[in-house]
Amino acid sequence: MNDKINNFRSQLDIHDVKEKFPEMTESETPIWQGSPALMSMSGKYALSMLVLLVHLIFFWAAKFEDVEGEGNLNLVVGLAKAILDISGVFGFVIVMMIIAKINHYLNTSTSGGWTTSWLLINGLIPFTIVLFDWGGKIIGNFTDGVPDTPMWLDWYYPLLGGLSAFFSLAITTHYRNSFQYAITDKRVHIRKKFLYFDSSTIGIPFEKVENLKVEPSVIGRIFGFGNIHVITDGIQSDARDEEQSGESSSIISSILFGWILSQRKGSPSTEDPSQCLFCINDPMSVYSLINELIDNS
Repeated sequence: MNDKINNFRSQLDIHDVKEKFPEMTESETPIWQGSPALMSMSGKYALSMLVLLVHLIFFWAAKFEDVEGEGNLNLVVGLAKAILDISGVFGFVIVMMIIAKINHYLNTSTSGGWTTSWLLINGLIPFTIVLFDWGGKIIGNFTDGVPDTPMWLDWYYPLLGGLSAFFSLAITTHYRNSFQYAITDKRVHIRKKFLYFDSSTIGIPFEKVENLKVEPSVIGRIFGFGNIHVITDGIQSDARDEEQSGESSSIISSILFGWILSQRKGSPSTEDPSQCLFCINDPMSVYSLINELIDNS
């Protein structure tokens, strides 16, 4: 092994790596081990803060007077007050549904099923509480003994926003920690273990690697991380099959549900952390390492 490979290998606890990757064979020698960078989920973190901010704005609009001055915050709070004056808490529900739809349509790293469901739940909770309240009052007009139904109170906005943002940040952090990557002298390992039931492992032998692609995002260029796609025949054909399946699914979705399920067409390259070395630190060095190992294999 050359100096570059020995340098990477010297930084590892080989026993610890093999414990994390029990699928490694005895003949394999770990060279590098990593996981997604801290800022790799920055989009989800930013979305969590945006949702918390929306809850706090509606709380301020419902409970207090306008913000002093003529800045943007005063304009936003004033708009929230107007929405509440016209439609009450249903205005907040509509705003959350719009945010969920825009996020889903953009088809970015924050547009997955978990995130979309989380955004919808933020709107459906107050909607459900108000419906129960109305239902109880209507039934109470015709019969006695109806138990008190819950009412939507102003202080529920920061409570729901705080709990929701905390849950989102916690699940996003756990999701990021669910992916582990390793490179040995024989193959690239990609391992996922999310919520103890969603798990997968991929081992890509160097002899099957046709090409490598480094793909840093804008934020990745700033913080020094990026994706490395390990391209093989099997992965390429799977991508074509998924693309064709996606096109058929898109046609069916547009016929059945129209704009509700429509999404902007995504980039041809994948950003699935279980299909590439996702947002790893110093990707060019790891790219060079893989090339060295391929040459030596």
